Amino acid sequence: MDNVTKCLRSISDKELCYSEEGIRLINLAQEMIARERQVVLQEKNILIAGCYIDMVDDNTINAFATKYDNEYYIFVNRGIVDAHRSYLESLNWSFINNEEEKKEYIQSLLEYGFYFIVFHEYAHILCGHIDAELDSPDDLKAQEYEADIFSFDYLLKYIQYTKELDEYTKEFEKLFLAVYLLMERSQKKEYREWYNDKIIQNYYDEDRKNKRNHPLNAQRILYLYEMLNVVIVTDKVYLLPVKEKIIEKLIKIKGLNKNNITSLGNNYKIVEDSLKELKQTLDSIREKIPRMGNQINDQINNN
Repeated sequence: MDNVTKCLRSISDKELCYSEEGIRLINLAQEMIARERQVVLQEKNILIAGCYIDMVDDNTINAFATKYDNEYYIFVNRGIVDAHRSYLESLNWSFINNEEEKKEYIQSLLEYGFYFIVFHEYAHILCGHIDAELDSPDDLKAQEYEADIFSFDYLLKYIQYTKELDEYTKEFEKLFLAVYLLMERSQKKEYREWYNDKIIQNYYDEDRKNKRNHPLNAQRILYLYEMLNVVIVTDKVYLLPVKEKIIEKLIKIKGLNKNNITSLGNNYKIVEDSLKELKQTLDSIREKIPRMGNQINDQINNN
């Protein structure tokens, strides 16, 4: 029995599984991590941790990172590829002109979603969360935020490095929609819609909040949405109309009424309170966990 199987067996009764698409995405993500390790080594003379990525025979939207025999592992459920593709195909893509473009758009969302999940888990490794083994609800929620920010920021930069400037708006839009649609499916139905201010307010009920080890996905999405405000390109600041286009797409994809989402702007204090609390909890865990470097801190402080 190899170490990957031993590692999985030590924490789960699930089996490894492989599909052609799953293997392709895993290999691409593994290449991205290898490239990141090489860049950090060349630029900062720091050898950051690597990891093994494998797929688990579970149709739910989930993944986890762990450590076994001094090696790091990321296990991604096959539902993030198979079941999620079926869900994406079931949505309303009437704004796309033809079937081939629709397939390409859905494929982009699937890939961005997969990469976001993988780099979220990889952040748990790089940020020291796996080794620290903190267990208080506030610490665990802060770790999830930090992993979200790391992954989303990495993919925003990945788009800037691999796409042309005139493609940024479209690709940032795809990235956000990919993450939103994944988080939506992994959240209990009554808490899914991040643009509903009543749901966000409900999250702030102290009794409920203190019992959670994970932040509400609606709140996580809200923070990532705010990260789209400004993108810095070649030392210039561009205000891209990404957020407006995302709302337009969600109205079409989800069949929403505009009246369902206007309340967000009227209750912006909820967002501000959320971000303030987030930064406080992140500062707290940084004092408890040794940092690999300051790059993650810099990104969070700039948002």
